[in-house]
Amino acid sequence: MTSATNVFLIGEKIVLRAFEPGDEIMVARLENHPDPRETLFYARPTSVEQQRDKSQTQLRDPNTILLTICDKSSNEPIGQTAFVRIDWVGRMGTFYLGIADKQNWSKGYGSETTRLMVDYAFKTLNFNRVELKVAAENTAGFRVYQKIGFLHEGTLRQAMFRDGKYSDFHVMGILREDYIKK
Repeated sequence: MTSATNVFLIGEKIVLRAFEPGDEIMVARLENHPDPRETLFYARPTSVEQQRDKSQTQLRDPNTILLTICDKSSNEPIGQTAFVRIDWVGRMGTFYLGIADKQNWSKGYGSETTRLMVDYAFKTLNFNRVELKVAAENTAGFRVYQKIGFLHEGTLRQAMFRDGKYSDFHVMGILREDYIKK
């Protein structure tokens, strides 16, 4: 088992738990540091206090489910994941994932988080669809999502501006019927 507290979903390497006081420090790092900002397209600096307020707003929103990604062995928060803009009638949500520190990239944490969240979406929340947007330059993320079963449904041309140029974003989605068949 795990020594982590307030565990919500358990994977092999990570646990997902409810947002707790102190997590806003990691989230501020996630949104401020140039490495994760490269794929997440945050353009404005943010303080820990702003992250605390933002998190409280998200936690009160009935159309958002916000979780902290923790390393299973240390229980240290390493990222954040969420379903946002949940449509409870249409049975769908938009998936978000961010890993704060580069030393935690390419360790399978993002893949495991995505699998846990998609499983939760279809088997607990009764979603019919999960969608996401990924920067065209984020080829590693695109491949991970494809491996889990997301299909490329289209491209939002020149959807975001960064480093003096506009970047395309891929829209990806996975349906319950396709996921359950796997």
